[in-house]
Amino acid sequence: MPSQRFNLFEHVRTPPNPDHNPTLWEHRLRQRRPLSLNPFVKISSVPEGKSEVLDRAPAAQGGSPGLEDLQKLPSTDGSSGEELVKNKKNHDIQWGEQIPGWLNLFYDLAWTATFSSLTSNNQFREPWDSVSYVVFFIVAWWMWVSQALYNTDFYSNDWFHLLFIFLQLLVFGALAATTRGFDISNYILHSPGSSELHVYDIMTIELERYKAERLTKVSIRVITFVVALSRGLLLLQHLRVLIYAKLTSNQGRFPRRLLIVPIGLIISTGLMFGSFSITLNKAGTEPYGAKIKYALWGVAVLVEMIAHVIRAQLEINQGIRLRAHGSIASRLCDITTIIIGEGINAISGTFYAILQAPGFGAPTGTGVVCCAFIIFFLVYLYFEGVAPLGNIRRRAAWVMVHLPWLLSVILLLEGVKNQLLLSSFFSTSTHLMTKIMGTLESDMAEGAGIEQVDQIMRPLLLQAGLSWEDEFARLEALYSNSTTVNSTDPNAIDANFGVWLFRVLLSTTLTSYLTFMDNGTISEETYKVIDSYQHDYNFTLEIVEELISSSLINARYIMAMCGVTFITLASLNLIQSWPRDRFQWASIFSRYAMGGSMVLLLLLNLGEIQHWMVWGDEELAKRAAVFNWVDTTWVLPTIALAYGIQFIVDTALVYASVWYSRKAISQTSRAKELH
Repeated sequence: MPSQRFNLFEHVRTPPNPDHNPTLWEHRLRQRRPLSLNPFVKISSVPEGKSEVLDRAPAAQGGSPGLEDLQKLPSTDGSSGEELVKNKKNHDIQWGEQIPGWLNLFYDLAWTATFSSLTSNNQFREPWDSVSYVVFFIVAWWMWVSQALYNTDFYSNDWFHLLFIFLQLLVFGALAATTRGFDISNYILHSPGSSELHVYDIMTIELERYKAERLTKVSIRVITFVVALSRGLLLLQHLRVLIYAKLTSNQGRFPRRLLIVPIGLIISTGLMFGSFSITLNKAGTEPYGAKIKYALWGVAVLVEMIAHVIRAQLEINQGIRLRAHGSIASRLCDITTIIIGEGINAISGTFYAILQAPGFGAPTGTGVVCCAFIIFFLVYLYFEGVAPLGNIRRRAAWVMVHLPWLLSVILLLEGVKNQLLLSSFFSTSTHLMTKIMGTLESDMAEGAGIEQVDQIMRPLLLQAGLSWEDEFARLEALYSNSTTVNSTDPNAIDANFGVWLFRVLLSTTLTSYLTFMDNGTISEETYKVIDSYQHDYNFTLEIVEELISSSLINARYIMAMCGVTFITLASLNLIQSWPRDRFQWASIFSRYAMGGSMVLLLLLNLGEIQHWMVWGDEELAKRAAVFNWVDTTWVLPTIALAYGIQFIVDTALVYASVWYSRKAISQTSRAKELH
């Protein structure tokens, strides 16, 4: 024991020694950050030969070279005699000290929180719900991209950047706290808390409308302010870059291309604060003011995008050189992984409801398996493209195509979750309805007594989340309150029993729905219809259609989202690296073809009858085919099959290309041996 204590405290008084502990010394040097570090170095200050070393450094680290040597690549087709020349500059290489991985991950997770609240609480019941989500996601995505592009070029390990990243985290936190219920149609199509436009009058406004108005005003003011603030923070960082560029270039030529993004940020920041000022005035609660507010957002984001796209393809080499440079491709891979992880978390969150619901059958099990295949193939097709992800030549285009890619992935996974819940709801409801009706019909036919019925119905209704005693008391009340017809008439008794049975089935359907879906997905109008039916005879299955309306709307567009993922995957492969042989082209063409095929499934929405509930075979024949597709629970299997087929096609192309390549190598080797 004494020897262990001696070894433990051996170096309590030992002074630091960089020669004995070089790793610890380097770690402390990184932690001893300056307040602000110049992101540039003078080209003249780089020793002779060091410039070439900087360009070749990424190759030594496993990255892509900065300026590749001219090299001729023979075509795989020997008869064509074609030669491809590769001599373009790669603007996405890495060199120098990189931003710490934990800081990137922390920043990405904080950014994800800005729209995860909106994703989890948005039911996508109406088209405007999707429009609102798309608008906010574009703004939030651009906030991340613009900061990531800055960090890629100009980040340096100093306290200045750590402070600004901390401030950006505060911005993300404020957005995450206020985006729930974000709706751009407020004050344009309707007033908050109402389906119509109303003039705000404190003397006549209702309490619920007042709460909705108050919440909407505070939320939109916070959102517009923090978005404008984020633009201001990014502008300050770019202005600091300009100052260092001027000081570093000294008497040399100032790189004016560095002015492109700051000029765009000055314009966008002014527009964003202008949008915020509208929310402070009465004009913000009127249709024209609300439209101008979002128009300013759109113009601001567009100006920034144009500025960044122009700047992203220009190299900084006029008298100064960047101290370090990162890769935006790796950052986009990280954010894609995080977003898909959010989707996995949302889908897996439904398993608890599925497990506790009765009637787990083949459709539900098939849906769960299809979800697993969809996620796996989606990830595989992104990361295992036709070319390595480390070689990105068209950086600006690569970044911009990730907008529809990420947006389609989020909406697709949200749609997959909703369709899994819908198929589980159908399975559970059908199971309970069949058992309840079958049990009651058999008992009535056999003349079973009340005690026997009680023994059978009590456990069955418990599975449905109902109390047999309460439901039986309602049946007795229905008989005793029947005054319009003779309560002793057999026809009247059958009619009352039929009404009671339908009410039990409706209650069963409602409890099954709430098992899978949030009660916030049920509108007030639907609640009123359900409540009124509990007190009259007007039963209709349209109540069920109202319950599942949001999931039916989701089924209408989910194939479009699936198609967009294939189209963007093909576009990313094409932008990433120019195809070198017919097998790469075949993979890209097949992805475009699969995407087009999925989009064509939108034609299922065509039909004379555009609602789910129909009566009779004649109406069923005229109903839009998309509802038959939903009824047969083939939505998720169709998507899984599409990704599975593309996976098989890509894998087959890889094996075929390897076989042809080995054949070509073998022929070349034999030709050399003959000569």
